[in-house]
Order: sequence, then C-alpha cells, then structure tokens
Amino acid sequence: MREKLSVKEIAEMAGTSVATVSRVINQNGRFSKATEKKVLDIIEQYNYQPNQLARSLRVQHSQIIGIMVPDISNEFFANITRAVQKHLLKQNYMTIICNTNESGMEARKQHQMLLAQKVSGIIYINSGSEDIMESTNVPTVYIDRDPRDTRKNLDENYAMIECDNIQGGYLAGQELARKGSRKIAYVCFNRTLSTIKKRIQGFLTALEEAKIAFDPACGIYVNEVSIEEGILATEYIVHHLKDVDGIFYMSDLLAVGGLGYLMRNRIQVPKQIRLVGFDDISISSNIFPSLTTVHQPVEEFGSLAARRIVDMINGKNDIWQQRQRLPVELIVRETT
Repeated sequence: MREKLSVKEIAEMAGTSVATVSRVINQNGRFSKATEKKVLDIIEQYNYQPNQLARSLRVQHSQIIGIMVPDISNEFFANITRAVQKHLLKQNYMTIICNTNESGMEARKQHQMLLAQKVSGIIYINSGSEDIMESTNVPTVYIDRDPRDTRKNLDENYAMIECDNIQGGYLAGQELARKGSRKIAYVCFNRTLSTIKKRIQGFLTALEEAKIAFDPACGIYVNEVSIEEGILATEYIVHHLKDVDGIFYMSDLLAVGGLGYLMRNRIQVPKQIRLVGFDDISISSNIFPSLTTVHQPVEEFGSLAARRIVDMINGKNDIWQQRQRLPVELIVRETT
C-alpha cells in the first residue's frame, strides 16, 4: 500500500474528475452520494491527507483560524477557547491559539504571525484590537469585549458576541439588596471597557430600584483580574470603607480572593458581608462557602463564534458588524 496519493490518482481510481474529488474533500459543491462514497472509501483505504499548505497558497487562505486570548491561565478564557476550538474542529477548521498576556506588543506580533499564516479568520476572546492598528479584510469575531472601546474608526469585517452584561450587573445588585445588604461595593478591572460599564449600569439600576444609595467611594478598581488583586481590594474595603455589607466582584477570581481574605480574618460570609461574583468558573461551586455568581454561557459562546466566523469566511456578508447578546443567569449559592 502506498503512503502518498495525489488528488489526480484518487480521481482516476474513483472514475471521476479532479474537481469532483476536491469538492468531496472540501464538502463544497455538487456531487452524488455514490461518487462521494467511492472517493471517501479510497481516502480511507490509503489514509490520504490533503496538503493544506499547498491549498492555502493556492486559495490565499488556510483552513486555520487564529484565536487571540489575553490570559489562557484564566479559567473563563480557557473554557471559551476550548469551546471555540471544539466547534471549529467539527467544521474542519484547525486553530492557532495566541496568548497575548495582556501585552500590546505581543498582540501585534501574534496578529502579524496569523496574517503571515494566511489564516481564514481571527477570533478575539475578551481582547480588543487597540494595539493592532491596521485594518484587514480577514473575517473577525470578537467575544465579550467590544472592539469599539478602543478603536473608533473600525472598518474591518467583524461580528460581536457578548453576554447581557447589563442584566448580569442587575441580577448581582438585586440579589445583594434582596438578601438585606444596604451598603454595597463593587470591585472591577478597567472601568473604560464596555463590559464593565454595562455591569456597573445594571448594578446601579438594581440598587436604585431597591432605594439604596450608592457611595462612589465604594467603586473599587484593580490592576488585573486575579485572586491577589481580589485580596487587596477586599482588604481596602474592610479597613477604609465603613459598614460595607455586600460586595459585587465582576470576576470570580476577584471574588475568590476576597472570600479567602474575609474567611482568614474571621469575617462571616454571608452573615456580615454578602458576596456575588461573575463568570461561574469551576472553583465557584467548590469553595466554602460556595460562591453566588452570574453564569456566562461559555458553550454558547464557542458554538456561536464558530458558526459566525465560518459564515463570514463563506461570504455571508449580512452578519458583518452584527451583534449577538446572550442571556446570563444568577446562580445562588452560600455567599448570599
């Protein structure tokens, strides 16, 4: 049995044309079921692998999609990346995952690398393109962070997928107010981002409806999304903000740090301070007390992003600059 087989030889063995074999391989165009079976049987028998590099040079793009993520160690981002990758693989697209480490320089280098690889499209997960100044014609999908936060004259082909951040902030504020908190703080990263602005908007709306006045001093901003920053923010709240009895952390990692600090300092949760997080990562249900949080639909992010980018690649221009907003859900656990 030969190790290598050309498309031309497959066509001769199947009694059809090279063009038909190509259509069967790419599942694109017209061919009969009988012809498809012949071609696929030969491919399976000889373990044929198409030369994707040669194909990408021929058609000026590859069957590869780039995924840019700011911090792959963040479980929320990692889960979305895994979901996107899984759903793209079902549609016969491979992925190149680029971890930018929240660095503009790394983002620029990796963006150039993806373009050099002639990727078919790029998916940004919670990562704006503020440091990638040139526009391209590569189909692009943004998950969670609006690219117009940082680029005002954006003219590339893109689609936007986000959760309902206003609803998420509202549910968090409503839960804290309903459970009896009256002086409530929030902890977040980068107040200029649309995701954060919307969560704050929803949160303040809930407090207003509950007739709870919000003290602007109770809005705490951190340098990064991490457990360590959650600890520092909570320490500041405890020592400098009097009588705070509820905290909305706009990331579960921040909330986990905050909860740890409170427990170590014998501050009772939820009796003295109630906590709500955002994301619903796995640790949220596995710590004690378990964390009340806003659940984001990770699997739906992955499925929808994969469909959107492939549709754009296939020329469905009606979805460019289209926004899709997915609902969130409050998961009530032991911190409220």
